Amino acid sequence: MFRLFQSKRDGDGVENTPVKRPASFSIGERSLIRHTLRISLLAVVTAAFGHEGHRPLPARGMEVSPETGRMILTAAARDVLDVRTEIAATDTVSPSVLAYGTLVSPWNRHTMVSSPLSGKIVRLFVTPGESVKAGQKLAELDSPDLDLLQLELRTAKAAVDLSSRLVESMQEAGVGGAIPEVRFVEAKNRVEQDRARLEIAVAKWHGLQLPQDSLETLLGDHEREHVQRLTLRSPIDGIVAHTDLNVGRIVDPKEHLFEVLDLSVVWLKVSILEKDISRVADGQKAEVSFSAMPGKTFNTTIDSSSHYLDPRTHLGTVWTTLVNPPGSQPEFLPGMTGHVRIDTDSSADRLVIPMSAVIRNGAERFVLVEEERTKVASVFQKQTLVLGARTGKLIEVLGGNLYPGDSVVTRGGHQLGSYFAQGVLRVSEETARDIGLDTERAALNGIAETITLDGLSDVPPSRRTSAASQPGGSIAQILVDRGQRVRQGDILARVISQEFQNLQLELLDANLETRLLQSVTDSLRLASDAVSQRRLWESENQLRDAGNRRESALRRLAAVGVTESQRNALMTSGRLISSLPVIAPIDGFVVNFEKVLGQVVLPEEPLFEVHDLSQVWVRGFVSERDLSRIQPGLNVRVRFVGNPEEVVAGRLVRIGSSLEADGRTMSVWIELAKMPEWPLHHNMMARLTIETGRSTPLLSVPLSAVIRESARAYVFVRKDSDVFERRYVTTGRSDDFAVEIREGLAEGEVVAVRGVAQLQTGYAALR
Repeated sequence: MFRLFQSKRDGDGVENTPVKRPASFSIGERSLIRHTLRISLLAVVTAAFGHEGHRPLPARGMEVSPETGRMILTAAARDVLDVRTEIAATDTVSPSVLAYGTLVSPWNRHTMVSSPLSGKIVRLFVTPGESVKAGQKLAELDSPDLDLLQLELRTAKAAVDLSSRLVESMQEAGVGGAIPEVRFVEAKNRVEQDRARLEIAVAKWHGLQLPQDSLETLLGDHEREHVQRLTLRSPIDGIVAHTDLNVGRIVDPKEHLFEVLDLSVVWLKVSILEKDISRVADGQKAEVSFSAMPGKTFNTTIDSSSHYLDPRTHLGTVWTTLVNPPGSQPEFLPGMTGHVRIDTDSSADRLVIPMSAVIRNGAERFVLVEEERTKVASVFQKQTLVLGARTGKLIEVLGGNLYPGDSVVTRGGHQLGSYFAQGVLRVSEETARDIGLDTERAALNGIAETITLDGLSDVPPSRRTSAASQPGGSIAQILVDRGQRVRQGDILARVISQEFQNLQLELLDANLETRLLQSVTDSLRLASDAVSQRRLWESENQLRDAGNRRESALRRLAAVGVTESQRNALMTSGRLISSLPVIAPIDGFVVNFEKVLGQVVLPEEPLFEVHDLSQVWVRGFVSERDLSRIQPGLNVRVRFVGNPEEVVAGRLVRIGSSLEADGRTMSVWIELAKMPEWPLHHNMMARLTIETGRSTPLLSVPLSAVIRESARAYVFVRKDSDVFERRYVTTGRSDDFAVEIREGLAEGEVVAVRGVAQLQTGYAALR
């Protein structure tokens, strides 16, 4: 990007040729050089007459004019200092945020495999590190529960066949009046009961996602006994990352047996400092370098934000995506860590110089520009600059008389720059821009009586909820992305649950029994005098019990998220709903989710955290000694760590009712008058100023104007257009904006209110 040139002159011609840098001097050599330069080499006497029309050379190796910023350096002195220059050029720069990142596998490309029933492993088909395809066999199990289900199916099918034949034979006899009509009705009801049991058993089979062809074989051939083993298959293409199994091991449904990873795509989880959160947004470019691949960098883009701060570390999270090259060994692996640089503003071609060229003299930053170079001397000009963003070893030039192609000193400049030390604190226009200098006049203003306390942003409980599955099970689908905005009622995930399937079977059983008892009761009512009244009453009572069980099952299914249309379809078709939906309880953002496909979850275990960030409170902590000074309705000014320059107005709306035992503080809640433009998340740290009263007008300056050394306070007073005087003042009361000045300053005098720390540095450098 930058090339080092050494200028060679022959007469009036100039030839620039690249030269190789010499080896760096040791610390002792540098010290000797500086000492020799100042004591001996500056005494080098050059010819006192003009050379080829140029002005006479300095008599002591160097001539400096601090007023004009001009310096003439003899060739001998330049060689001793090893002065080097580089060419200022344009380059693409952008302000950036630095962070750490960790690679993780995406939710839908990382799966756990477990068994829906308990059993014993009889065959293993894969080993760790092996690649598998979706649907490929992983293991086979012998399951007593599956054997019982097969027995139930065969028994129910045999019962249906038998009761159907009996009805056919009784129907012929009933035509001639050989048997009572009631017995014929009971036989038909028996057929319906047997069919209901068969439907329930078939529904169980389907609920376990067992193969249909095996079911048909099982029900079609009564002569042979078919042994159906439980087969575990991979849900996705990927690599078997982990399994700790052996043949003969007994497993249960809550145990994760296999872990399969699809490494074609990985996510980079980037941890952002709270102070940088307001600067990072979706779509920004990022560059990442991994510890496992030194010397390599990879470009990516911010996909989304988690809208969430870790309550312990107060770090935010943003996500990017990296793709492994297909057909080769994965380059990016989960668990790898690295450094991330996020460009927080649009890139542009700007004039840049090496950081080594920047010379700091107090508040001033400048470079030495080589304007002329001959065989016997070089001419340098001091140029004060306005500097911007730093990118690696380069820094952006925003203002000053520097142009592409100018040669700036990059070695030896700090020794030469010390000869431009000032005797007064004079601030040029470029330096004022560079340090962000701003001034105000001392004036009479009221100063507020305040209480300052720590606080945290607090999403109200009604806007901060968790989405969970009431029955336990394993995650079958994840239907949302990181930090996604969702609406109330949206399906976030689906869970396969044996408890959910049993609840559906209970509904089917109750529904079939209700239909059957309804038919029986109707038949008994038609039979009239042919049956006893007691028999009719018993049937009606059984019908009511079955109806109540059906209504109870319907209500419980509705409570876990099954819609009315789904419940009706279940009773009509008899086919179980394969998975249970996890529903978003409110509108908001998905801020926290740490599960993967196939992972077993407990009943009512929180899966997703959803935050509605449209309204956020601030929770403050008032010390015991200040409790008597606060009351609802007081004005509050909030400054968040994520953006301390912005003051957010609020009002104290609620006060807690007890002190916390650890910190002896009382919680108070502040409602913000207006949400800030940048994103506000739960648990962001803040500094709160509660205004409890206001004084009469006092001579004051902004709080930022005062700088303190030990117990003494100073301000920088502007005297002439560009000269500042540091003045001792006596201060009085203060609030979060202003401080009273009792002595040392008159009303109307102009003081620095921004860039004060840089002025203090400049004052310390005066000679």
